[in-house]
Amino acid sequence: MVLVTAALTLSSCEDFLTKAPETTLSPATFFSSDAELELWTNKFYNDILPSPSSLAELNADDNGSSSSLSGIQKGTLTPSSKSWDADTWKPLRNINYMLENNKCTDPAIRNRYDGTAYFFRAWFYYHKLRQYGDIPWYDHVIAPTATEDLNKPRDPRGYVALKIMQDLDKAYQLLPAKWPTDTARYHVSKDAALALKSRVALFEGTFRKYHAGTPFVPQDEQTFEGTTISSEYFLRQAADAAGKLLGTHKLYTGNARKMAEKATDASYREFFILEDAETDETILSRRYSVDIKVRHGLQFDFKNQRRCASARLVNHYLQADGTPIQDRAGWETLGYYDVFQNRDPRMAQTLHGPGFRKVDKDAATGQYVLEPLSWEYNFNGYRIIKYISDLSHDTATTSTTDFPLIRYAEVLLNYAEAKAELGELTADDLSKTINVIRARVGMPGLDAVPTTEDALLSQYYPHAKGAQKAAILEVRRERAVELIAEGFRQWDLLRWGEGASLTPKATGGFQGIYIAADEVGKDIDLDKDGKADLYLYTGTKGSTKAPSSNQIKLGDGYTLSNGTSGYLTYWAAEDYVWNEGRDYLWPIPADQRTITGFALSQNPGWDDGLSQ
Repeated sequence: MVLVTAALTLSSCEDFLTKAPETTLSPATFFSSDAELELWTNKFYNDILPSPSSLAELNADDNGSSSSLSGIQKGTLTPSSKSWDADTWKPLRNINYMLENNKCTDPAIRNRYDGTAYFFRAWFYYHKLRQYGDIPWYDHVIAPTATEDLNKPRDPRGYVALKIMQDLDKAYQLLPAKWPTDTARYHVSKDAALALKSRVALFEGTFRKYHAGTPFVPQDEQTFEGTTISSEYFLRQAADAAGKLLGTHKLYTGNARKMAEKATDASYREFFILEDAETDETILSRRYSVDIKVRHGLQFDFKNQRRCASARLVNHYLQADGTPIQDRAGWETLGYYDVFQNRDPRMAQTLHGPGFRKVDKDAATGQYVLEPLSWEYNFNGYRIIKYISDLSHDTATTSTTDFPLIRYAEVLLNYAEAKAELGELTADDLSKTINVIRARVGMPGLDAVPTTEDALLSQYYPHAKGAQKAAILEVRRERAVELIAEGFRQWDLLRWGEGASLTPKATGGFQGIYIAADEVGKDIDLDKDGKADLYLYTGTKGSTKAPSSNQIKLGDGYTLSNGTSGYLTYWAAEDYVWNEGRDYLWPIPADQRTITGFALSQNPGWDDGLSQ
């Protein structure tokens, strides 16, 4: 059967929610077999799950920068710049339509596809919740004449979060542990439902904790459908869901490419460039392959957007002995080479450090090729090499590496954070979570729950609070290091009440490597291999042996944080000041407020020019 999508004629979200989805589709004859249900639900994976390209576009955090800044970093979001067009709501309508019309008589088949629908409705609404807060909840297909539904006000975020929890509970009950034909992790499963529940509940629990009593969460404790919800309620939901997965998976420790002598110096990097999703750490992945003619361009995007980390992130990485970098004499003025020495191995597996080798071998020697640091691919000297595979993936839409969406390491971090925020983290919890993550790369674990706050982390996260604040800070350190460039950081800062850190002004322009005053106007051997790597100058350029891409005139976008020395920075001139009473939520699109007769209220602080 060929399914033909109906043409869209209007842009309102309700227009699609009420429109019959297929011109040749009859609910009386469809949704009866495994093949039909698979054909329909396959669209959920494509329409709802984030793609590698969407990750590449997510530049908005304090731990990195690229060749462009997002609207949230520059303060350019407006009610007229956002829209809920038909495509935005299309997946929800398709989900509800299937749930209402699934008539498969085989209980096992029916259940796994209903479970799939509940999982994706939860994912769909989670993304809406974290952007907009209050949002209309629809769990049914809206009839064209259902005026009350079409002009429905926004439901409270707590109610929506509770409904998401309920959907994920249903997904967990109905989904199989493994699909009959799944050789990897390409289908949603019971474990995926638990993992997503831990993610959503942690987000809502911490958002409520750090925003309670503000216009975003005027009241933490509320009751919906007989259930009293609060920050504590969601944090316990997060800990419970993640706790069910503890010990059921393992972290990837392979070294198939032999990019380093020890697996601990390669496995973390290698996980993100695997052609096929491995089945220990991966809980859900998007599949890309030459065989199915589906490719992505994440490597191309990262290189061409010149994705870089900041000195702020670099300072999160512990020294190899498990002590903070502040314990090293002169840590604030360490140059490129020295700052990489004796650090958590994930630093060199995530950032382009001295002696960095490509994933391409020299044909003559059989050795992996050394790649010098080039400003063609970075801004500040801390180029992100996570997801960077070999040259066959280097151009647009040529990458075939699978894309992990949910992995066990995140679940471990979700559990540790929820317990710490509740003030209940124990040494045993650490042994099952943070220490497991550190052990993969040979880093020392934590023998006891931290009780002394790290001064630098306290500076980075001034709003952290709780009986176990020192432990909360350490979990945040681990989260920043382990999950860098996976799309979490922006949302973490928003839920923690640290949104100001998203803007260049608050972080000094996303500072990079340190440059001493006597290095300006001279060739700089960054990696100490005897060759000129960088030449910074003011005024007229002098003689240099540095590559042309690495000859940079200060003042032309680039600056040093102290004027004649300091951290190399590109975005220091961006001066947007974070609006603490507004910017934690996106504006409700003005056109939707008008279409619904102002049933949709505007988010706090946003002025859309409408009188209601």
